[in-house]
Amino acid sequence: MSEQQVTGASTGAKTSNKTAGVATIVGFLFFVEISSGFLQGYYTPLFSELTTHWGVSDASITWFVTVQTLAAGVCVPILAKLGDIFGHRRILRISVLAVAIGSLIVAVSPSYELALLGRVLVGPLAVWLPLEIAIVHSRLSQTTARRAIGMLVASITLGAVLGSIAAGLVGSKLPNMSLVLLVPVGLLVLCTIAVFVAVPESTERANPKIDTIGFVGLGLVMLLIMGGLQTASRGGLALATTLLIGGAVLVFIAWVWWEKRAKAPAIDISIVTKPQLWPAYLISFVLGMLLLGGQTILMTFVGADPDKVGYGFGFPPSKLALVTILGVLPATIISFFIANLAKKIGLLGVLATGLVLCIAGAVMLATLNGSLPMIYVAIILNGFGSGLLLAGLPALIAEESPADSTGIATGIYNSLKTLGGAISSAVFGMVLAIFTIEGSGASTQTGYVVVWAIGGVSAVLALLSLLTIRKARPVTTFVELP
Repeated sequence: MSEQQVTGASTGAKTSNKTAGVATIVGFLFFVEISSGFLQGYYTPLFSELTTHWGVSDASITWFVTVQTLAAGVCVPILAKLGDIFGHRRILRISVLAVAIGSLIVAVSPSYELALLGRVLVGPLAVWLPLEIAIVHSRLSQTTARRAIGMLVASITLGAVLGSIAAGLVGSKLPNMSLVLLVPVGLLVLCTIAVFVAVPESTERANPKIDTIGFVGLGLVMLLIMGGLQTASRGGLALATTLLIGGAVLVFIAWVWWEKRAKAPAIDISIVTKPQLWPAYLISFVLGMLLLGGQTILMTFVGADPDKVGYGFGFPPSKLALVTILGVLPATIISFFIANLAKKIGLLGVLATGLVLCIAGAVMLATLNGSLPMIYVAIILNGFGSGLLLAGLPALIAEESPADSTGIATGIYNSLKTLGGAISSAVFGMVLAIFTIEGSGASTQTGYVVVWAIGGVSAVLALLSLLTIRKARPVTTFVELP
């Protein structure tokens, strides 16, 4: 018997063991991610009511999202790494409990300050997917894991749609806002039970030594960047913004120096810069730009009054919600078929197709934004493109990272996606401010064209980065022992 046959047979036996309990693993994690998406989509339609509920201004309510984003930026890489060390299910349980408690605090809080504390506890919501991907990749075969990851990504978008719909329905039915805010808490209680009762533990473990300095440095970098972006979005390139971003750069340089010399680094720099992975991380950042940073821009354009500013379609909030769903549904649908597509064209082909669709959408928005049907087509193209990227990127990263570092590798993906959204939101806001129509506060149509051009060029650069990967990771063919 050849060496290849022995290797294939032993790997096949391992795969056979992994496939046990597929329905249980995927089913319960699917419910967990629906809960995650539900929570993310639930609050957005309620923002105007929340300002009245807590007696705060429209500007202050933005901190409801900001503090959760800051907390996520700090805790995702830390919790993902701790999952690699102590067990992904164990950290997932802690994260689910934190989110449930935080959501409960938000619901019953009599003051906005206490509600913001609750939102800090909701920060670990962003680490659920990386931890779940690590569990899936540990317990399932490659093809089944790809299918499971696609289902998890689809469940997030599906949950976001359900959350938005539910908020609209119960917001007008229940007598007070506290009861409205308790609705997702009930779902999170069920989610907590599922994680403690039915979700299995992963099998691989990383070096148990914790790089405390590395974790603290990484958290500080994320805080300084996010803080700088927040000040930039309000005051442009002010002194505070320069100091915060400059401080982030200096701390990051020191952090990289330390991580390269640490015996058990918080993040292994060699993994991030691996030829098969760094293009995926670059695309993750660009995906955040297109998906998170570009969504608000599109909504403000479509909702603009053409009689006042010369562009837009004057859509009310109810129609804007339908426009959002128009982009979410294609992403949800295509995510379910990621394994079949990857089998035919490979994961690199999936990523390339996703980027091409996003580029086409950006070009259409920049050149054909006067036609509502063309905007709809662009939104659908972006939806399919982002769905391919959302499902394909974590699958590729999980497969190309060491078995004991799957959590932190996918955690970095999530953090870069969030960072890309945060940076692009600030940059896009400053671009629109440059092209402001005098006396109106609204941007000119040229400002939006420039924003979409930036997104399209970024996607082109991300597509070119795939060319640096000479050879995709081969798929092992399993050979049975005679």
